[in-house]
Amino acid sequence: MKRRARFAVLCAVLAVAVGLAVVFVARNDSDAASGISLLRAEDRLPNRTATDWVTYADHVVVVTPTEEKDQVRARGAEFVDRDLTLRVDEVLWSRPKAPRPAPEVFGWRALGWSFKGGDTGERTELAMESAPRVETGHSYVMAVVWEEARCSEGDPSIPAQWGGLGSSGVIPFDDAILGQGESEGRVVTVAQAREKVDSPTSASGLEGRLAGKGATALVAELRSATPAERRTFLPAAPCG
Repeated sequence: MKRRARFAVLCAVLAVAVGLAVVFVARNDSDAASGISLLRAEDRLPNRTATDWVTYADHVVVVTPTEEKDQVRARGAEFVDRDLTLRVDEVLWSRPKAPRPAPEVFGWRALGWSFKGGDTGERTELAMESAPRVETGHSYVMAVVWEEARCSEGDPSIPAQWGGLGSSGVIPFDDAILGQGESEGRVVTVAQAREKVDSPTSASGLEGRLAGKGATALVAELRSATPAERRTFLPAAPCG
């Protein structure tokens, strides 16, 4: 059992890129050998069930990260994100009247590393608790939504881009098997994914229901789900 000393740290918000609104660092001093610090966050959109996906996603796609680079780090910053290029290998589902077709390639802002005292020589990987970090060498199923540009007064402008629903909107998909692959910065098997879902403290979501199955099972779930009333969680902030 991991022992986590939790303290809140306001990070550069990845609200649009991965669907997270507020990020908190959960340091795990007893597991320093892993080189990973797990984060907790509030999801910006509902994303645990098939109903959530068909209500808020525009497309569900299979992706493979093909390129990764560090985001430019501000002087004195203690965190750095990663900019990924994701190749769309297959479109599994699309919402009727989606605002635009599924992309063939798109950018994705992902968690990167933290530094002690700004020393980049001692970097610690950051990963979201119970979610993929999204790394090259792996494949994923993603529920994505097109986000228009946002220009909130007093905040930096956010360009239009493809974004995620939240932490349960990305599922490991190595070898075309749901739940198998990278999660929390580690490689997990289907058995490990099921064990985690079956634990007394875990509430099973879409990934837990389908662990060990292929894309066909996911598509069947999505096609049989009925969209709920689509709610708005962020105030309008049009640009121009």
